[in-house]
Amino acid sequence: MRRREEKLDKETLRKIAPQYIRDIEVLGVDIEKLWDRELNAFVRKKDLIEKVGKDEFKVVQTIGRTARAGRWKEQYVTEPLRIDFLEIFGSEENFPDEIKRALSSQEIDSLTLHYLKRKYVNGWKLKSPEELDSLFMEHIKHPEALIHKQGERLILELNRRIAVIEPPHWKITFYELEEEFSSYEELARSRGWDRFTIKLWQLKQKLRLL
Repeated sequence: MRRREEKLDKETLRKIAPQYIRDIEVLGVDIEKLWDRELNAFVRKKDLIEKVGKDEFKVVQTIGRTARAGRWKEQYVTEPLRIDFLEIFGSEENFPDEIKRALSSQEIDSLTLHYLKRKYVNGWKLKSPEELDSLFMEHIKHPEALIHKQGERLILELNRRIAVIEPPHWKITFYELEEEFSSYEELARSRGWDRFTIKLWQLKQKLRLL
């Protein structure tokens, strides 16, 4: 009875929380509302799934895992990137130093690749790969992000910027929607892709835990 009456602080709750709770909490759901004082335990995963639906909960968990502990997935060969930059700079002598360093090996990590493309191909004002990663993280946690499902991948659209993640926690890419499309939904419809569309705040609201 004494244990049930004690109020655990948030830091303690985070330490004892199972993964599915941490995945939800990182998206802005108050962890104290995920703790059932009567049961002296966290809300069960199966009860959360019943509230939001199996597919929707998988979406929540994938976004939460990516926001909490996600990693950039692919390694790429550098040759196609070299060709892209030759079109912009004319010759390798004109390449900025950070491009020369990136192209000095045969493979490049996906975060660096997307950082260089966004900065030099698309003109984003970026200072480092870490800054792009921070933008990606803010983007996928934004309550107004519109979530589309394309196969197993999730597409998060906000202010014409698109973040792509893949279960269980992979960061795939971050880019700007092509000008000829007014929204990602229009692009998906034009390509005949299967679509699942919902805003992140709606998913959290369905949990009834805001």
